[in-house]
Amino acid sequence: MNFGTFISSSGRRAALAALALFALAGCASLQPATPEEAVSARAAQRWKALIAHDWPAAYEFLTPAFRATMNVERYAYRFVGVPRWLDATAVRSAKCEEDRCTVVVNIVVDYPTKANTKTLNTDVTETWLREDGQWYKYEAM
Repeated sequence: MNFGTFISSSGRRAALAALALFALAGCASLQPATPEEAVSARAAQRWKALIAHDWPAAYEFLTPAFRATMNVERYAYRFVGVPRWLDATAVRSAKCEEDRCTVVVNIVVDYPTKANTKTLNTDVTETWLREDGQWYKYEAM
C-alpha cells in the first residue's frame, strides 16, 4: 500500500515544511556562534592535517595571498626536519578583533636529542585572518 494515501496533500506539505525547518535548525547548530569558535575549529583542523602530514589539506587553511605565491610542494618542504608532532587538539585561546584573531594552540612533540627523544608540551601562537567570510592562517614567506 502507498504511504502517501494515508496522508493528505496538505498534511504532506506540513510534514515536509517541518522536516525542512528541522534540517535548517540542525545546520544552524553546526555553525560556530562566534569568530573565536570558528577560528578555533579551523585551527584544530589545520593541526590535525599537519600531524597527519596531509600537506595539501593543511595548505588549504592558509591565506589565498600566501597560496598565490607558494605552491603546496614548497610549503610541504618547510616541514622537513621538524620534530614529530604527536598532538595539537587543545586550542588554549582565541582572541578576535574584526578580521584578525590570535590563536594559541597547545602542541605535543617528540624532539630527538643526541641521547634520546624527549616529549615536549608547548604553546604555539598563530595569527588568523578573515577573508570573504572565511578564516585563514597567516603565514609569512
